[in-house]
Amino acid sequence: MSHEDFLRSIDVNIATLEPLHSGIAIFNDQARLVFANTAYKKMYHLDDSCLGLDATAFFITARQGILEVLKTGKANSCASVTVNGLYGVTYRWPLFDRQGRIAGCMTENISVSPRKNKIHEMQHILGELEAYDGYSTLICPQQSTEPVTFDTIVGESSAMRMLKEKGRRFAQHDEPILILGENGTGKDMVAQAIHAASSRSSGNFVTVNCAAIPHELMESELFGYEAGAFTGARASGKKGLFELAEGGTLFLDEIGEMPFPLQAKLLRVLENHEIQKLGSGTPRHVDFRLVSATNRNLEQMVRQGQFREDLYYRLNLFDLVVPPLRERLADIPLLAYAIITSLLGPERGHAIRIHKDVLSVCSAHPWRGNVRELRNILTYALYSMQASETVLGLHHLPERFFHKETRDLLHGALRQTGTAEEAAPGAPAQASERLADNRRATEYRTITEALERCGGNKAKAAQLLGISRSYLYKKLAALHIACQKHGS
Repeated sequence: MSHEDFLRSIDVNIATLEPLHSGIAIFNDQARLVFANTAYKKMYHLDDSCLGLDATAFFITARQGILEVLKTGKANSCASVTVNGLYGVTYRWPLFDRQGRIAGCMTENISVSPRKNKIHEMQHILGELEAYDGYSTLICPQQSTEPVTFDTIVGESSAMRMLKEKGRRFAQHDEPILILGENGTGKDMVAQAIHAASSRSSGNFVTVNCAAIPHELMESELFGYEAGAFTGARASGKKGLFELAEGGTLFLDEIGEMPFPLQAKLLRVLENHEIQKLGSGTPRHVDFRLVSATNRNLEQMVRQGQFREDLYYRLNLFDLVVPPLRERLADIPLLAYAIITSLLGPERGHAIRIHKDVLSVCSAHPWRGNVRELRNILTYALYSMQASETVLGLHHLPERFFHKETRDLLHGALRQTGTAEEAAPGAPAQASERLADNRRATEYRTITEALERCGGNKAKAAQLLGISRSYLYKKLAALHIACQKHGS
């Protein structure tokens, strides 16, 4: 389709875009430039030869943002940098054809290169703000469009049902709750659900990542300070996070990283419900509910003298253990579709289907990164799909994921083949035959999937499976896998 035909198909009148002072560009569904107004070309020192080129031909940062618009149908914005070092800000919107399908992307670009010094100043300021944002986040329930509750936490496995039941019950009391679990299991979501289910749900939910705050700043962040309490202090003083959580919930994430000297002060706050700001001689009463979380073994830290025993027992009155993903494999389909919907939006997300082979491979994966790893894998897979595709298959998964699982699956089957007689010497003949049939089926499926993934190239398939080519040929013959089916 010519550039002119494409523009007509999306009903864009370029005559209205040409005289604009902002740089306007239009990209098709392959992220190729089909229109740029004069301001855009002048802004980035381009000429008409740029038409038809991929966005990466002249922008370092453009393609991913454009593809995101094409995938999600949602607008986005970001900083932009051209290959010749010019800076800008880019806003992107989806373009639709007459059938309502996403057909392209329009961008508005604002050049900021002449004020490069100002950029560096803003980067410094934003860096400070981001650092502070890493310390704590104040979530006001009335501002949250989708509050996390036990009903919205995805999972219907027995382990998750038990977690939700205990969480709802514990939330009715005002005592501290300790949430335990590996990284990526969603401990922060459980903390928010506890807040939402409690009598304090109308108050603030304040979350603090103890691992993100420098030790020397943690006390002033938690307790706050009076004006002039130390060099560099704000003239007006500052409220601490204990005060910000007044009437609500304070969530101390990564509690195991709290400095040992500060642990004693936290214990006193929990026992007396009083704080004393830095630079103040007057204690103040505080009223909040404490929820903390960690992926560390606090009992072991107590034995090693790294965590106060008295604080541990004060925090651990109620404990909730968030199960790792490998212990709730039945939840993977629910989680996968929820993640896809969150990434693509309800309309696009509901149109995507996951192939059963993908779910099968996912069930065999160890998921050391838990739900966070699942989200990472699915994000990669979705960006690997063509805009017209609706089925997420094995070939969309990242190579590192598929290679490891396929290799382990095959090796497991081969180990079983070699040790079956030893493992069950007295097994009935029919049971042994069923086991052998299952092993052959597993090997057959694994090898044929590898061949299909590698386009029939046996050398690549052997490499993918982590076995020698000669051994692959041996298995092909033993399993009667026709060579002509997959090529040579």
